[in-house]
Amino acid sequence: MLSFALVLLVASSAFAAPSVSVSQYGINEIAPVPDNGRLVSSYLTDRSFEILDGGETTVYTMTVQQIVNDLANQNDAASQALAVSQTIAFLGEVVTGRTGDPCEFAAVANAVASGNAGAIKQAVGNFIGRLQTSIDLIVQSANNPNSLRYVSGPREKCAAEGRAYQFEAAWDAVLNAASPYTLPLVNEEYCAAKRLYSSFNSRSNNVAAAVTAAAVPQVVSVIQRALTPAANFLRAVASGGNPAQAAAILKSALVQAASA
Repeated sequence: MLSFALVLLVASSAFAAPSVSVSQYGINEIAPVPDNGRLVSSYLTDRSFEILDGGETTVYTMTVQQIVNDLANQNDAASQALAVSQTIAFLGEVVTGRTGDPCEFAAVANAVASGNAGAIKQAVGNFIGRLQTSIDLIVQSANNPNSLRYVSGPREKCAAEGRAYQFEAAWDAVLNAASPYTLPLVNEEYCAAKRLYSSFNSRSNNVAAAVTAAAVPQVVSVIQRALTPAANFLRAVASGGNPAQAAAILKSALVQAASA
């Protein structure tokens, strides 16, 4: 049975060292997020995250997951597209037993920082290609999680293996595009992503690169044009069924959306 630990830090005085209390609970004790019937909601994102083992989840990746859930529950299509984009990119980087190189994600951040329209278009196109690979990995994991245990993510050749890029400039673009209603959530996500970006752990670095690239306005616009098939794909993953057919439809829709 999967379980999680709740850690409480308690200090008896202002100068006392905190004591630690760890309580373990079964995953079945946590009520699942219900499906409210909306095209996009936290049911899709939260339940999709459940295909992960969770053994390497850090407090900052959990923070990102919760923010993505909150974004999915917003009423505007841009926030919903942001949540869907980040969920797929996030999952693609963590379902394999060994991490790959997030070069396409880093390239998006660098292109946005450059402000060059041609570079951004090319980088977004490459991002969509990487997202299609992520979709295939998610399908494989949803159908047989153990099949990816010894598999590595995509390997590419780029500077610092894709773990050093224009992080701040990319997030400036993300924060500037956020609506006043979602800005607090996006700002909180920026803080969590920055800790993951600065980590020495390569899997954390990959998550940071994935959620950063998936959040830039040019990528979100593409996902928004393919929001219905993207949501249907996550619904198939969340329901525990075989998402292969929904994946094929989504991959085709993403190509069309990117070329629009």
